[in-house]
Amino acid sequence: MNIGTINYRQRRNQLAKLLNGGVAVIHAFDHQVRSHDTEFPYRVNSDFKYLCGAEEPQGWLVIEDRGGVAHSTLFVRPKDAKMELWTGRRLGVEKAAQVFEMDACYAIDQFSEILPDLIADHETLFADFYDQSIQQSVLPIMQGLGNRRKNKTKTPHKINHIRGPLGHMRLIKCPAEIAAIDTAAIATSFGHQGAMAMAKDGLNERDILSFMEYLFARKGCTHTAYGSIVAGGDNALILHYVENDAPLKDGELILIDAGAEFDCYASDVTRTFPVGGSFTSAQKDIYQLVLNAQKDAMALAVPGNSLAQLHKKAQETLLKGLLDLNILKGTMDEHQEKNTLQNYYPHGTGHWLGLDVHDMCPYYNDQSEDILFKEGMIFTIEPGLYFQTYQSEIPKEYAHIGIRIEDDILITKDSHRNLTAMIPKEIKEVEEACQKDISSFYI
Repeated sequence: MNIGTINYRQRRNQLAKLLNGGVAVIHAFDHQVRSHDTEFPYRVNSDFKYLCGAEEPQGWLVIEDRGGVAHSTLFVRPKDAKMELWTGRRLGVEKAAQVFEMDACYAIDQFSEILPDLIADHETLFADFYDQSIQQSVLPIMQGLGNRRKNKTKTPHKINHIRGPLGHMRLIKCPAEIAAIDTAAIATSFGHQGAMAMAKDGLNERDILSFMEYLFARKGCTHTAYGSIVAGGDNALILHYVENDAPLKDGELILIDAGAEFDCYASDVTRTFPVGGSFTSAQKDIYQLVLNAQKDAMALAVPGNSLAQLHKKAQETLLKGLLDLNILKGTMDEHQEKNTLQNYYPHGTGHWLGLDVHDMCPYYNDQSEDILFKEGMIFTIEPGLYFQTYQSEIPKEYAHIGIRIEDDILITKDSHRNLTAMIPKEIKEVEEACQKDISSFYI
């Protein structure tokens, strides 16, 4: 059965072959306490979502490799009229087994009783050992099996991290996943363009953040893919700025790193633009340099290349530009040897994107070589330059500038598609977007 157009059974069969006779245990995650008796909004474990499509909290999924075919057992919350009155409807055991096409399905309170029999005949256990629920609920059961005297049944004596096989699977996105990210990108575009129209002197960063999240929801995305960054002025010099509560000032830049999430799939976009709508000459210099670096890197986004190649190209363009602007003195070779650029560009040029904003896919293969682009891979390209307040060597007109430009890229058969190309980033386009009537975003 397909849910939407994703064949989850096929995914579980694919994983089973990679388990090589082993068994995988994946937890859906529980609600997390925010304070006292309140909780954070629930977000399902991406691996759990990827393998069965379910999004209810507390569930467990056990996948056994039985001769290259997956035998899947799901544990879910049982129907409970009193709890559903307080916390919402549940699928229940019978409905979940049918909807998610499971070989077996049980109530969660049977997990510790049934799991020993599910893992007992397998040599290797695969799980996410960064997940505390695995440590607290699964490992004690495994230890109990190992301590049985005169146990003639094969029990797991090897533990492997599930991120290895699952990470390789998640590298290639199917058409339904691409469509979900496309939907998130459309909402993200709406939000960023709305922010450009709204940002004016005297407003607060939180005003822009609230408006963007409203616009995301208007396009069907009720969650952000990560904690948004709305950073005016010097705040753009903090890579993971989270306060989002400072006043905006005319003439300063505002850096916004924010993306919508649709059906658990992420978009991740950064745009930098002037409060008030007009770049200064110095701001244009740095902005165009960062944009050139992104374009040069993006030109290499084709099958057979790698993220490392894109990063190297972006670094070369940025370093040459800083020399051309006389911000740095000397030669390319001198600064490459000293890694001078690290002072102004301390992060990478991209990362994998999917169910997680930093998708947990490998960057190297089993031979420790860079993963090469293949059709269906999605990643970001996000060069930037940041001139810190303590960097006295920076010419006065460029001091305190922080700029990053980021788009989401899909590798196609022969080239790539920029999933977020509709969001303005050329200087003229950005300035025009900043002059747009904000009322058009309420219609």
